[in-house]
Amino acid sequence: MKDIISTELIISIIIIILGFLIYFLLKCLINKLLDKRKYVNKKRKTYLKLFKSIFKYVILIVVVVLVLQVNGINVTSIIAGLGIASVIAGFALQDAIKDIIMGFNIIVDEYYGVGDVVKMGEVEGKILELGLKSTKMIDINTNDIFVIANREISKSLVLSTQFDIDIPIPHNEKINRVESIIKEIITQVKDLKNIISVEYKGLNKFGESALYYKIRMNAKVEYQPQLKRDINRIIKLELDKNNIDIPYMQVDVHSR
Repeated sequence: MKDIISTELIISIIIIILGFLIYFLLKCLINKLLDKRKYVNKKRKTYLKLFKSIFKYVILIVVVVLVLQVNGINVTSIIAGLGIASVIAGFALQDAIKDIIMGFNIIVDEYYGVGDVVKMGEVEGKILELGLKSTKMIDINTNDIFVIANREISKSLVLSTQFDIDIPIPHNEKINRVESIIKEIITQVKDLKNIISVEYKGLNKFGESALYYKIRMNAKVEYQPQLKRDINRIIKLELDKNNIDIPYMQVDVHSR
């Protein structure tokens, strides 16, 4: 039994348990900080989550090194012997290194942070996690979860809370009447859940088949897809109520 349960084995187990406990306590602390209202700041949230990701790898490396030393393995000679191997590994780990470098660039240059809604390619998603190697986001239209390697992120657009809707109105409608109807539309839009603000911007464009009146809203980006549908419904019902047909493109065909 003494041969099986050696002092080195006991110490190694203690080191592993301590490493796990330290990581668990730190993880709980960070999660607690993230849940508090005063830590809602996006930049602070991003740094906390990144620190949690980095600390995980640091603890793992420290635990491995300590366990090797306790068991009489010369860590220094191993590191020295990895000189040639590191060159080979460098080629194999090029993508991982690119991910880490790009991860730091994203944070330092403030491309985006946790909680931002960004557009990458055709995907519009909310950033859930920002790590050293990858970015996790949820598509605001489909709720699909994407994990994107940081090296694949060449362009990202942080979407605004502001969005516009143009209301098409026939040319023959009097502007005073139209603006009175729009005022009622705005009153109803203000009552929608998740709307921060709404305002009438004026006659925006003269189209071939309609005049376009612009209203501007503010709301968190993740709520905008459904809000646009709800607002379009309000507009259609209000136009129907006032006997205004939404104009469409017409083509006149002349024959000889």
